[in-house]
Amino acid sequence: MRNEDRRKESLWLWQAGAALLAAAGFVLLADSGPAGRIWAGWLFLAAAVLLLAGASRLRDRVIRPLEQLYQALSGSAPMDQLVQQAQEVPGLPGAVMEVAAGRIGEAERRMEQLQATADRQAQQTVRRQLTEELCRSALPQVLRDSPATAAFSLAGRVEEGQALSCTFYDYFFIDPGLLCIMVGQVPGDGITEALYMVVAQTTIRSRLRMGRSLVETMADVNTQLYDQGAKQSLCVLVGTLNTANGMFTYVNAGGALPLLMRNGERYEWLEAPVYAAIGMNENVSYRSQQLRLRQGDCLFLQTAGLGQTPGENGVPFQKQELRAVLNRSRSRAQAPEEILQFTADEAAAYCQRDEDRVGYAALMLEYRKGDKELAHCQVPAVPASAGEVTAFLKKRFEDNSIQRRAYARVAVMVDELFALCCRKCKEGGMVTVECGIAPDGQSVTVRMSAPLQGVNPVEDVQEGTEASAVEFIEDQTEYLTFKKGEEQDTVTAVCFLEEEPAAALG
Repeated sequence: MRNEDRRKESLWLWQAGAALLAAAGFVLLADSGPAGRIWAGWLFLAAAVLLLAGASRLRDRVIRPLEQLYQALSGSAPMDQLVQQAQEVPGLPGAVMEVAAGRIGEAERRMEQLQATADRQAQQTVRRQLTEELCRSALPQVLRDSPATAAFSLAGRVEEGQALSCTFYDYFFIDPGLLCIMVGQVPGDGITEALYMVVAQTTIRSRLRMGRSLVETMADVNTQLYDQGAKQSLCVLVGTLNTANGMFTYVNAGGALPLLMRNGERYEWLEAPVYAAIGMNENVSYRSQQLRLRQGDCLFLQTAGLGQTPGENGVPFQKQELRAVLNRSRSRAQAPEEILQFTADEAAAYCQRDEDRVGYAALMLEYRKGDKELAHCQVPAVPASAGEVTAFLKKRFEDNSIQRRAYARVAVMVDELFALCCRKCKEGGMVTVECGIAPDGQSVTVRMSAPLQGVNPVEDVQEGTEASAVEFIEDQTEYLTFKKGEEQDTVTAVCFLEEEPAAALG
């Protein structure tokens, strides 16, 4: 039976009952005698029966189907079952059923969309994990200890921003005395960019180890990557360090400018030509730059992301803070890995908002090998370090074939001067002792740099032991000066040795 027929049947029962009630009322009004009351009673009884029947049919045909439809809607019944149960409700208009069906269909589509979104997010997570794994594969392994590794100290660091960045640093030996370092970045954050980065880095490595020069390597790799037609590029700075003499040769192909700190001085930008990134143009004439590193010199290399980190006022970190941060770390005499950590912390504090942080790679190189004529050591400003200073001086003189009796009085003078510097140095400070010997071996220059708080340790002395030490120092030196600096104060003493140096052994 259709919904329309069921609805008409229920309405007929209710209408018939209402008619009988009306007839009973007319009978009572027309004839109030015993016969009229009898007929009215029968009519009321018949009306009650019809109304009960109508109520029963209403319960079975309308109320119960509505309850079943409600239960189905509250559960997870399929669409066809919901439509079937909606059709069994006699009094449910077709428009209402269509609205209900539409809502159900909308819910199903929403579930499909949520599932699709979850699938896309899962795919993005997998792609990010693969990209991160590729980027990690580009990082170097720890160098094995060798005589060459004593000539330098280095460390690298990768910092991730809000978006993934394809950046890397690398270092390896081309041969036992030639170290290669590089930092680079491929713009983008996907698997394709990460693969391109790894391929480019590996190609540079292989060309250099085949004996190709740095300039030839850069030209070869550029041509090879450009011919692939990938429409990508690698911004990279590649350099080689001769660990024996400190000669550093490098080519900057689209990378950020490095910073150089000469022995104990301030970090300065290393201004040099920047050529096109690898793979960007077909024909690029790369040229190498050279500089000579001496003991204590430091190089700081980084990709563009560090300098691009914005501050609260929108000014990039490179323009306002990067060099100042490195110069603050310099005064703390930190190791390369500590300087990288300090710089990362300062950049994060400068940025303030995590969503603005930009990923980057950085590498710090410190050259530690001293020359025969010039070298230095750095020790805590405490009397217990005097033995280390004496051992340093002894090695300097022996390396230059100068006999002990020629430098004995100089060694005592340096010991007294070091003790005075320790007394004036601020707590926790470091003293850098530099020893330079003239090529003819006739004189020696000793320079001590420390945070002496602007006080000349040779002038501001007390009577007694300190005064006697100053008198001895002045007697032994030909030239004695004090120079006040922003962070480090320097005392310089020039002494003549007592006799000619012994002939060098053949």
